[in-house]
Amino acid sequence: MSVKTLADGNTKVTVLAAAPADKNAILLSELTGAGAKDASCQILKSDFDYGPTGSETIDEAPLCAEGNGQAPGLSNFGGGWSILRFWDPATGLPDTDDDWLWDLAKEKGTTLYLVVRDSHKKSKEAWAAGDEYRYYEVVTDDPQRGDRTGYIKYRQVLLHQDAAIDKVVVAGP
Repeated sequence: MSVKTLADGNTKVTVLAAAPADKNAILLSELTGAGAKDASCQILKSDFDYGPTGSETIDEAPLCAEGNGQAPGLSNFGGGWSILRFWDPATGLPDTDDDWLWDLAKEKGTTLYLVVRDSHKKSKEAWAAGDEYRYYEVVTDDPQRGDRTGYIKYRQVLLHQDAAIDKVVVAGP
């Protein structure tokens, strides 16, 4: 019997060091190798909203049709994330291990390769062959400081470059 799943704690975001060989069939080794890092615990849950935003439309009614007819055109993507900052309690300086996403994404114009899994699996569960994913190649904008409540974090708009939607991880060679 199938089950519906609450989204709470079930989104996994992996940042790849480079674009995958085939965005439509990402290999398990690309998601688990040395160049892949799990960012699920570095991103604020409440505002991670990158993804499709609705396609352009094209007016495509045949002459015999009454009224307008539309067809989907180019896909649009948008949104962003808030990166949580991590500090060394002894020195008060950024933690060199846990603050890695900030170090990677803080500079405007940085290209990132993100693979997102939303499923019944918890975010901390490892990738497996057959997992569904959405792949996004994005460029970072300047991080913006929020309302200064809660944890120290910065909202960042992600600018779309490329995507592959609802694909499946391949076991690979």
